[in-house]
Amino acid sequence: MYKIKRTLTVLAFSFLALTVCSQNLNTYSPYSRFGVGIISNQGFTQNLGMGGISQVIRNPYAINYLNPASYSAQDSMSFIFDFGVQGSSTTFAGYDQYLKKYTANSSTGGIHHISIAFPVSKKWGVAAGIAPFSNVGYSMFRYETDPVLLSTFGRIKYEHIGRGGINQLFVGTGYSPVKNLSVGFNLLYYFGSLDYNNNILFPASTDDYTNAFIKSSLVVSDISYNIGFQYAIILNKETKSSLIIGATVENKQSINLKHKWIVDLQGNNSNFIDSVVPYNDLKKSFTLPTSISTGFAYNHKNKLLASVEYFTQDWSKTEAFNTNDPLSKMETFRTGIEYTPNVKDLKSYFKKVNYRFGGYYKNSNILVGSTQISDYGITFGVGLPIRSNTRFNVSFELGKRGTNENYLIKETYGLINLSITFHDSPWFFKRKYN
Repeated sequence: MYKIKRTLTVLAFSFLALTVCSQNLNTYSPYSRFGVGIISNQGFTQNLGMGGISQVIRNPYAINYLNPASYSAQDSMSFIFDFGVQGSSTTFAGYDQYLKKYTANSSTGGIHHISIAFPVSKKWGVAAGIAPFSNVGYSMFRYETDPVLLSTFGRIKYEHIGRGGINQLFVGTGYSPVKNLSVGFNLLYYFGSLDYNNNILFPASTDDYTNAFIKSSLVVSDISYNIGFQYAIILNKETKSSLIIGATVENKQSINLKHKWIVDLQGNNSNFIDSVVPYNDLKKSFTLPTSISTGFAYNHKNKLLASVEYFTQDWSKTEAFNTNDPLSKMETFRTGIEYTPNVKDLKSYFKKVNYRFGGYYKNSNILVGSTQISDYGITFGVGLPIRSNTRFNVSFELGKRGTNENYLIKETYGLINLSITFHDSPWFFKRKYN
């Protein structure tokens, strides 16, 4: 009965987080106007503290959903629950429509992920959860500069506002058929809404023209999958040194979406009757390209893990939705290190802490004109033991996106991720006595 109550509590909390995740504003970037939005580094706080590396991580006390083969590493007597939040702050440096330099600041935050994992047997593990895939968030405006329109209508204002994103619900399993080899499979459900408002506002003194608020939403809902493997090559049994190789592939998939939009007309003249003009929903789709992640790592005595990774996904044949600019091939290079002096030390707390460092360089899938937008940064973080194998994880990310060349915008951002990874012993054990 206690286990049933525990499971129901976790599922109820998961449903609440699922609802809240769809309402978060987890990015603020003009570049999120293109394609499916900003595809940031994925993974949980542990991954993000190491530059986003994922393909080689096999931790029996943590969840690594980016390579489902890792599920087989879970402690056979454990139940894991991971919950995290994210906050960001960004400084923008660019030019306005009159080519004058300007700077601006913005901050966002909200729930980042929620996940559970449990073993089926000693070699077989299962995990499920929800995490962000892409985010949209921006607000831009400009004024009419055509002299004919200015003399006829006045200073017309054009507003462009975007919000939303695509989430990724995963249910997966990992199995180790032979020693040192693991394989895994994730069933992925993509869902979310990309919401765009494009407004035309006439001067308040203009009575003969109506303001137009054009609201458009692309509602995404479809299934995909990925497969992964991990293999450890033992270099030295005495020093417990090994080389770990990992990879994950998600095949090209056509993702269904529904295009919803309405036009809201509002007049300045009191004699004008405001009206809302709905349009029929359009069923469409977009191509989610094949993605490949590969990496290898050196593991020494389970104290030091040093890894490098490569990720690629070609978006050049995918429609960019609400702009005429094409998308491009995405490539990401990551490196990360985790060092734990002595996880079993009984005297020094700081020797049991996980220390994480990393960095990444990304050629994103976003093209503005002929300029491909790059994204690079450094990361660091810690895993702080609370009790038994439960840990409080913190990661920090400092990065830059874009450029000031060709009058584009350069973003300098900072991200903080906080999460807690509950391990079932002793958190989920029912007391036998008082």
